[in-house]
Amino acid sequence: MKMNLDERKKKILSSVVEDYIESAEPVGSKTLVEKYHLDYSSATIRNDMKILEKEGYLEQPHVSAGRIPSTKGYRYYVDNLMKEKRLSMVDIDYINSTINGFGDVDDIFEQVADVVSKILSTPTVITRNNTDTIENIKVVKISEKLLLIVLMSKNGTVKDCIAKITDVVEDNAIDQMTSILNQNLTGTPIKELHLVLNNIIKKDLKAYSGVMEEIINSIKYEISKDMKKLNSGVEKILEKPEFSDIETVKNFINMISTKEIIDSALEKSNNNKLSIVIGSENKEVLLNDYTVISLDIEKDNKYLGKLSVIGPKRMNYAKTISTLKYINKKFNNTLKLNSKDNKVKGDYSEKRRK
Repeated sequence: MKMNLDERKKKILSSVVEDYIESAEPVGSKTLVEKYHLDYSSATIRNDMKILEKEGYLEQPHVSAGRIPSTKGYRYYVDNLMKEKRLSMVDIDYINSTINGFGDVDDIFEQVADVVSKILSTPTVITRNNTDTIENIKVVKISEKLLLIVLMSKNGTVKDCIAKITDVVEDNAIDQMTSILNQNLTGTPIKELHLVLNNIIKKDLKAYSGVMEEIINSIKYEISKDMKKLNSGVEKILEKPEFSDIETVKNFINMISTKEIIDSALEKSNNNKLSIVIGSENKEVLLNDYTVISLDIEKDNKYLGKLSVIGPKRMNYAKTISTLKYINKKFNNTLKLNSKDNKVKGDYSEKRRK
């Protein structure tokens, strides 16, 4: 939403945001006059900075320090002041040479995640849209306290997971559960599996609700490992000034390694092709010092997944958005080339058979 800022305050806010993104140091009026050649006196700029602070766009971390952008300031900048940034030829060449299109869609997603994390020095999360469906499910009793759940998909993928249970379950009950699950789950999209399981418990497996809860949790965890992949770009972010303190480093690594927090981070970006969630806009309190930028990856208007970066609020928003958009275009073109190559190979094989 646009706020009522005059042109002078807009220039001052924009300059503060861009200087802080570059320097990681609080910005004073002297810096704005000397570095950005603003056509205003230092006194005028200082007065406007106080007003911007009072209205919540800027913050003063220390009494004697300059100002830094607040969540509200970053939001206004992103929505109203930020200019589109063209990628450097170095970045473009690196993207074009690294995303080579070899392998299946998962391989290309991994290439994309690796490129993004290296260019932006931020961890990258890939969320795949899994359209595979369940073909068969088997529950096997390993011991009195352990069950093995084997999931077989229509595409031939086999997944297994272990459920720890507290109740003793007889062998005939395991057989009955397996039978009921197969009757209800065949053809169910894997990404909707836990929802259907919850309905089955209410309807046909009330007597085994305790055991089924453990089975559901195990299945959800196993599926989530494929749905979200955290790239190794995490070590690069540690070079940023925000991570000079070892406790901050530990907390960040623990946070981005926790599935529930990643789920929360991406929740607000659902149903948005490009989503920017800044600081306290995040539902998860632990993310209040961070920004999550996500872009839907599509091919022929079909949603394939989501590419997201997680980093400090002091993020180069213009470069991040330009990088994600260019990557998405490159990804789409790569998949189209793959489709054409596969068609040519198929046509050639068909001619040879004739």
